[in-house]
Amino acid sequence: MNPRLKKLFDAFPKNRIDGLLVSSWPNVTYLSGFKGTESWAFVSPKGLYLITDSRYAEEAREEAKGFHVVLRDKRGVAEIVKDLAGKGRVRRIGFEAGIVTYDFYRRLAKTAGAKRLTATRGLVEELRVVKDAFETAQIRKSAELAVRGYHYIRKAIRPGMSERDAQGRLEYYTKTLGSEKPAFDLIIASGARSSMPHCRSDETPIRKGGLVLVDMGVVYGGYHSDLTRPVFLGKMTSFQKKIHDLVWHAQRLGIEKAGPGVPAKEVDRVCRKVIEQGGHGDFFGHGTGHGVGLEIHEAPTVSSRSETLLKPGMVITVEPGIYLPGRFGIRIEDMVLITEKGREVLTKGLERERR
Repeated sequence: MNPRLKKLFDAFPKNRIDGLLVSSWPNVTYLSGFKGTESWAFVSPKGLYLITDSRYAEEAREEAKGFHVVLRDKRGVAEIVKDLAGKGRVRRIGFEAGIVTYDFYRRLAKTAGAKRLTATRGLVEELRVVKDAFETAQIRKSAELAVRGYHYIRKAIRPGMSERDAQGRLEYYTKTLGSEKPAFDLIIASGARSSMPHCRSDETPIRKGGLVLVDMGVVYGGYHSDLTRPVFLGKMTSFQKKIHDLVWHAQRLGIEKAGPGVPAKEVDRVCRKVIEQGGHGDFFGHGTGHGVGLEIHEAPTVSSRSETLLKPGMVITVEPGIYLPGRFGIRIEDMVLITEKGREVLTKGLERERR
């Protein structure tokens, strides 16, 4: 049996369920291998079913090894789940409480019976936190493509080019390398707009001598990558250099802190302490990092509220930043794999980008 499914089924008794309806598309992919959308999985020790429609029939039968493909063209998902539960003698049906809409829950309760339903939280997500060898290889390749994309756009950006133009060139280039798509809406934030951590790139022209914050990543084999670096189109001012060096130092110490058995919040604490001691703690508002995998943001979180102990196989970002409204912002982000003996930076070849 697929070891991922075995671990999931081992958690069923504790959660008092006999079967699980998986509605999160990344979770469906994780368990079945099917990468399409508009899909659900209904799994129990007595049967594995992938529910989709005729548009994905051929793809589903090819990718979802070991799963019976059930097409929903003439029936609703709730009705199919009821039939499959009856076929497999599944009395207690788990559903993903954080994913299922209230409207769908009502339909499922009406069709399958509310007393048979049990809300579950994070059953599959908990398995996804620690990556296996296959996932690590996919993420490693995704990170490699992202680094190559960064080096390209760093050289391609020119004064007068719009943020959106640079964004489009970067997306196109990374696809020529073999990526499936961007990991998110790539961020090219120029000048004062770089002070917005999740700035939406637009037609703003990139100016000579300015700063451009590049936050980018790609998807390869379904797995995401994420990195951020500032690009200076000219010489840094002394103040920009001060802020850059402060963020760089915080990030380096955060990476050095990460390792097996280390509380994730300690990585955040180390980074935050450096920036606070530098007098800019009020301008670092977000957490220091997050997990990366089938989703660009997934467990574990790397923040002051995190309760996670880092384990080998976890992939996190370390990305402190300082954002000065109306002036500029600097964030430096790398992906880090936790190993048995420490950590490995996956976004290799960016150390020399310090300026």
